[in-house]
Amino acid sequence: MSRRFTSPPHASNEELKRARDVAEELFKEQRRDEGPRAFEAVCAEVEREVRRALEVTGDLLALTGDTLREDPMLFQMLRNFCGPPISEEDLWTLVGGPKFKRVPDAYADETAEVISLVIDSVRFPWVRAARHPTVTERDMAILATTTLVASRVLATNRRGSASVRQEHAVAATLSASGFVLDESRSAIRVLDALDRGSFSRERIVAQAKCDVPVRLRDGRLLALECKVSNGPKNGWKRVNREVGGKAEAWRQYFGAQIITGVVLAGVFDLSCLVAAQESQHVALFWEHNMDQLSEFLTSA
Repeated sequence: MSRRFTSPPHASNEELKRARDVAEELFKEQRRDEGPRAFEAVCAEVEREVRRALEVTGDLLALTGDTLREDPMLFQMLRNFCGPPISEEDLWTLVGGPKFKRVPDAYADETAEVISLVIDSVRFPWVRAARHPTVTERDMAILATTTLVASRVLATNRRGSASVRQEHAVAATLSASGFVLDESRSAIRVLDALDRGSFSRERIVAQAKCDVPVRLRDGRLLALECKVSNGPKNGWKRVNREVGGKAEAWRQYFGAQIITGVVLAGVFDLSCLVAAQESQHVALFWEHNMDQLSEFLTSA
């Protein structure tokens, strides 16, 4: 007789709704506890960098290749002085050089020229007029740029801290369930690339990255993703498009030997969760209830 495998948890719509409501309330509590203090702290740090960028470029009137040679990382802040702010990808294309995180000396002149050509004339009207700013103009430009950059930095920090928190929670649950961390970073293209009862950090599974690959004791592979959403629209992208797309690709590669699961936190539309579970065959776990994951790990 063939062995019967333990099925991953399958929640009713009502159970999904209750879990979703708890996750959303926790998300609201976290944001309320955070309050304005976090944004104020980020603004204080960003403002220092904005002021420094203006100082070393002579209020943007003396931005040259030599400026960037002296500080190859300065372009990261100056990208935010453009109107609209320019992405790294767009800047690389416009400069016509290689992708870089520090401006190469050979491309410093081109980088300075590109940035100078697209400086935001609304925040920095004096640049187009080729004159020095008034005190009021300079203060307004600093405030506007600080707010713009700080909003993006805070959003990035939130995503990063939520992701780290979630991955730590998953790792702790796996370790408590007796699974051992495999430090290998090589791609998993056969099941035995990961020993039974072990798990990895982010690693390629077949052709796609998996946040936490887990080799269950029964021999199957649990491809576990970690997703935090700040709203229903974002939830559809994170779960249905990203996780659901990987689930289909992994099923085609490994067949019934792989289970795709996702650990969720934040705000999700109920229909998004139902579609992921029913149509895309993704097992849903919740960060606020890791016992559910632990129970499945123990039984599989």
